[in-house]
Amino acid sequence: MADAEPSLDVARHLKYWKMCLQYPLPDLYLSNETNRIALAYFIVSSVTLLTSSGPASEGSPKPLIPPEHRKRLREWVLSHQHSAGGFCGTSSLVPPFRDYDEWDFDQGTRTAEHTGLANLAASLFALQLLALLADDDDPEGAFRGVDRVQTLRWLRQLQRDDGSFGESRLQLPGRGWFIGGGYDMRYCYIATCIRWILRGDVREGDAAWVEDFNTEKLVQYILDSQTYDGGFAGSSEEEPHAGYAYCAIGALTLLDRPWEGSTAGHASRLHQGIRDKPGLVHWLASRQFVYLLPLGGGAAAESFDRDEDPVNFVLPAALGDLALDENTRHVGFNGRCNKIADTCYCWWVGAALANLGRADVVQRAASRRFLLERLQHRVGGFGKYPGSPPDVYHAFFGLATLGVMGEPGVKPCDSSLAVPVETVRTIEKARRGLLKTAGRGGAAGSLAQGLLDMGLAVRGTKPGWLAAVGG
Repeated sequence: MADAEPSLDVARHLKYWKMCLQYPLPDLYLSNETNRIALAYFIVSSVTLLTSSGPASEGSPKPLIPPEHRKRLREWVLSHQHSAGGFCGTSSLVPPFRDYDEWDFDQGTRTAEHTGLANLAASLFALQLLALLADDDDPEGAFRGVDRVQTLRWLRQLQRDDGSFGESRLQLPGRGWFIGGGYDMRYCYIATCIRWILRGDVREGDAAWVEDFNTEKLVQYILDSQTYDGGFAGSSEEEPHAGYAYCAIGALTLLDRPWEGSTAGHASRLHQGIRDKPGLVHWLASRQFVYLLPLGGGAAAESFDRDEDPVNFVLPAALGDLALDENTRHVGFNGRCNKIADTCYCWWVGAALANLGRADVVQRAASRRFLLERLQHRVGGFGKYPGSPPDVYHAFFGLATLGVMGEPGVKPCDSSLAVPVETVRTIEKARRGLLKTAGRGGAAGSLAQGLLDMGLAVRGTKPGWLAAVGG
């Protein structure tokens, strides 16, 4: 008799997310103080994936995030917006509300290094949160309060000459403005997400026009980063990584994704530029492997020790005890060759293949069992490894993976934007709302720009403070 297939305990997972939402997080999260926006994204997005849409029926339980709390959360997110563009990851990085508070007008310089620090990741999480928390009766107003123009200008300033992106702009004493962050494919992916969310189908001369970053250079940078074995890395000479592969594919997917009514699985013409696409699919498919239980089996053998390196399985004491029978009940994913299985790589690999239109190469049933039997925790959520406690990062990506797989009880998840598909529709409506606002304010904006140009013409030079704030 075949073993019964596992199921997702939605009620238990909602209890876990309710605890994360309403109570202080454990001490392990202290190092993420500067990433509060990210933590909020994982929690709110997970609650959304597990919560039915539409008005609550009579007798149904109260939503975990009622309308009045959604409004307060939206205000909290908007309070992290930086005056020079983008969003900060936590309130301690938000600059003074008045730019001139830290400006020395006599010297024409700032009195101190810029105290606010917007970054790419926080900016994407903030925009996703605003869409997730949108008023059901006013989806077009989800981005109300977002400075679209300044954020897109700031985004363009983060692109390097080779087409890659950094994480943030820093002002270094004696060196001026500097693009911070390493050469990381994640920044390239996040830049394309923000662009798709905010830019829209505008043309030069339109009231909502903002100069775009160099998409051709970005595409070339991404394509040049494919490695000899088909994967993607920070450059073609580095070790490939599943997370980088997802980001490379996701960026190419978003750069030519239609602005309206699209899905992550659209046929992207930019995918055709990948030098070795069959090699990429093979490399991603090779990240899945059979997970064998440690000797003794069961949850006790998978006990978690914070200071102990987990293993995929323990070999038997004697070679003769090694079974060669095919056993694919549990299939996990790793991020690099010879690494161990990890919950989040179910997403990075599975969603990358979905974006390529090759979700068929994933052993869906076995990877689903791996998530639900080995990684689903008894208190709800998912852990990083079998036996490890749940955390909001891996718990979210476990749910998102099931959302891509079509798991009952989980809303369909968009594999290129990592939000529920219904939230993508909200993003499209909210973007239309921003573009309409730009259209109504076009005349006033043109008048203001004209007055500014006239003042600069009379003065003869642009003052330092105007250049510093992007004017």
